[in-house]
Amino acid sequence: MARGSKRLHKQDEVPGGEGRLSVTLDLMRLADLPEVMGIESLSFSEPWTEEMFLHELSSNRIAEVVVARVEGRSGSRIAGFLCAWIVSGELHINNIAVHPGYRRRGVASQLLEETLRRATARGAEAGYLEVRASNDAAQAMYEQYGFKVVGRRRNYYDHPREDAVLMRKERL
Repeated sequence: MARGSKRLHKQDEVPGGEGRLSVTLDLMRLADLPEVMGIESLSFSEPWTEEMFLHELSSNRIAEVVVARVEGRSGSRIAGFLCAWIVSGELHINNIAVHPGYRRRGVASQLLEETLRRATARGAEAGYLEVRASNDAAQAMYEQYGFKVVGRRRNYYDHPREDAVLMRKERL
């Protein structure tokens, strides 16, 4: 098992929807890269490169890359991932994505919960993230976990050009 990984099996209710998808959460391994890259490409108009993910995996002093695995008939698959940095008492969420086939089933929430748990265990006291101004669903999820809008970064995203909403969570 990877450094500091913890396998969790969760089956909870999602408000207003069917039950949460049962996933196993642990740290990303190099062997997960092809599936993670596939989810990244399906999720973003400007996806991270393989080199960016490799850098995250090699920056183990500050980086946490958590994956959500689902078991199926043909074995384990990656349902989603979250890339974060934990540095100087702060959590910085850099990237989160869920495969389109597993969205709206609590996978992102479980990834966020696990990352908040890991950040707290490593001494982080506050968390930060940027999210597209048009991504109301993601903003609503973050607000459910105590993140609040604290600013706006003009023209932060390209393709399409769009502002980022800066969010902060006090007291993880």
